[in-house]
Amino acid sequence: MSLKTILYSALGLFLLYALFTLGLPFLLALLLALLLEPLIQQLSQKTGFKRIYTAFFVCTVFVIFVIGVGYIIIAKVSKEIVGLAKTLLIFIKEAHGLEWLNDRTHHLFQSLPPEYQASLHQIFRGLLEALQGMIGQIAEIFFNIARKLPNVFLEVLIVFIALYLISLNFPRLKDRFMQLFDPEVHERVEIVLKNLQHAVMGFIRAQVIVSIIIYFVVFLGFLILGISYPSATALLVTIVDILPVLGTGSVIIPMSIYEYMTGHYFQSIGLLIHYAIIITFRRIVEPKIMANAMGIGALSALISMYIGFKLTGFIGLILGPSVVIFFQALVQVGIIKVKIKF
Repeated sequence: MSLKTILYSALGLFLLYALFTLGLPFLLALLLALLLEPLIQQLSQKTGFKRIYTAFFVCTVFVIFVIGVGYIIIAKVSKEIVGLAKTLLIFIKEAHGLEWLNDRTHHLFQSLPPEYQASLHQIFRGLLEALQGMIGQIAEIFFNIARKLPNVFLEVLIVFIALYLISLNFPRLKDRFMQLFDPEVHERVEIVLKNLQHAVMGFIRAQVIVSIIIYFVVFLGFLILGISYPSATALLVTIVDILPVLGTGSVIIPMSIYEYMTGHYFQSIGLLIHYAIIITFRRIVEPKIMANAMGIGALSALISMYIGFKLTGFIGLILGPSVVIFFQALVQVGIIKVKIKF
């Protein structure tokens, strides 16, 4: 591998990182434009209309669909989020769990030797304090989301505007991008772009499918168990489930402990069983969906998501697999050659 190739690869990775951070709204708009482009081309061919009209029509239908779905979700979940956040704050401020624990376990402590009573009480106190800390973090997440909503609306507006501009001018933008390369490598660049587009869009599509399935599985389980605020709590579990470091257990296990402490044994055991079902479901379904959609192995996807998350935060969940896919595409067309010799 030449020094020139290394420098260009490093520059490409730097630009990719900048695009995933500062230019995130425009990256999302570009990904959406790539997602809608095949539909725009097919509609133009079948109807005979100019591409600019079909692009405007498809983008408008997509924006209306997203706004409609977003409104339904917000209308359904927002009330439960407010109620859940208030409940969490009340639990944190009053700390009624410790008082209940003392009353609940008093008879148990009396039946044990004195040297075990203090240790057991300390264990339960530490357990509840840890539970309160987790609940406090969850409540903080809710309020951070609420605080950032104005910025989110602004960024969504920028994404929609950029989507229109990119889709309407997509052929011209593609031609300008190809002019950056020598004509003799245009075929290789086309292959890399197609592989990258297929893999990245496949990853996003697969992640959305998995998240939707997980949400409905969690939501139905919470409904059966009679958990309060099932929609909001299921949404929280789904969001946390995307993070490779945390997972569903970081929410469901504390919930199970809390239900047990408050005497709701059916819900406590049911949550643990439900958690086992979710984990089993993910282990069976997710690797197949990811591998088929991305073209890379499930283990490679998991490792790249974890490293990306540790290095760049939440955006690394997409940046990590994108780097692996980009590197794999460069190897396939022969731009990067990796040969180990002893």
